Amino acid sequence: MSHCSKLAGSGVLLLLLSGCDSQPETFLVHGIVVYPDGKPLTEGTIEFETLDQKRPITASGEINDDGTFQLGTYEAKDGAIAGKHRAAVIANYEIGTGIERPGLIPPPALDPKFSDFKTSPLAFEVKPSPNNILVEVDYAPPPLKEGEVDETMLEEYGTE
Repeated sequence: MSHCSKLAGSGVLLLLLSGCDSQPETFLVHGIVVYPDGKPLTEGTIEFETLDQKRPITASGEINDDGTFQLGTYEAKDGAIAGKHRAAVIANYEIGTGIERPGLIPPPALDPKFSDFKTSPLAFEVKPSPNNILVEVDYAPPPLKEGEVDETMLEEYGTE
């Protein structure tokens, strides 16, 4: 085999190999998660899930002490795919009910509706350029006192 044939064969092989790993391009996404009063959420994870891909692709990032985050899709902090996304913020780690350790498990700070893509109202568009996103979340509702009824649960599940 001639030297030129070997080079041509190598070039075709490289071209084929590079085409096999065609992941959608990512773009820098950083931002901050804050409550309505402007105080930052100081822990947790934020996740973005694409809405306009055949199969959803998720980008996630750790929320820092100052509320800032940077998303990563294929690697940490490599960004997110351009397009529409829904978002979830997970900050309330459920360890147990608290009954087994009264007073040791702090009440959740973040409204639990934000922790699931199905209930979170958060939606963002990632542009094909660097993105700086403000994520506004709500505080958790106060715990119910003994004998109180959660009105939102009645609306959702009925009065049986």
